[in-house]
Amino acid sequence: MDPWSDFVQFVVTLFQPMATPPWSAVLVVLVNIGLALISIWATNKFTDVEKMKQDMAEVKAWQDKMKAARKSMDPVALQEVMNDQGRIMRINSSMMSARMKPMCYFYIPFILVFTILGAIFQGGIVAVIPFNIDKALPFLTGMVGAPTGEGFGLSFYGFYLLVGFGLGNLIRKPFGQSMTT
Repeated sequence: MDPWSDFVQFVVTLFQPMATPPWSAVLVVLVNIGLALISIWATNKFTDVEKMKQDMAEVKAWQDKMKAARKSMDPVALQEVMNDQGRIMRINSSMMSARMKPMCYFYIPFILVFTILGAIFQGGIVAVIPFNIDKALPFLTGMVGAPTGEGFGLSFYGFYLLVGFGLGNLIRKPFGQSMTT
């Protein structure tokens, strides 16, 4: 085998005791927190967070002004907002560019970890939620998990998404990177 496959196999063997519930759920939560912290570090290191917040506030103020001008249909206010549109588009473009920089550093560990965890769990059940969500949302069966005797079993990818959506903003908030205001 090649060195990468040997490394993945070594890590899979090392974490094999954690490949079944409940330890698999704990491992996924810890990995999710770890990747979130790497993402926060990369964002703080390679992005001017304060400038990003100022730019976001300026764009939001312009959007509010645009909404008010459209609502009132005041031609002077509309023209004033339209004159600022090019500058706001440039600010939006620079914000998108600034957000892409940390992704370069975040996605490499993300891909490595997902490759390894995918090999560890091999599509098996990682966690079981104690109700049958597949009764209300039958399309989830096979996509994020499968029904079990105790409830609905989530695969690695389904549980990672659930934990990521649930914890992501909570982890970012103390670091000033919350997606909500």
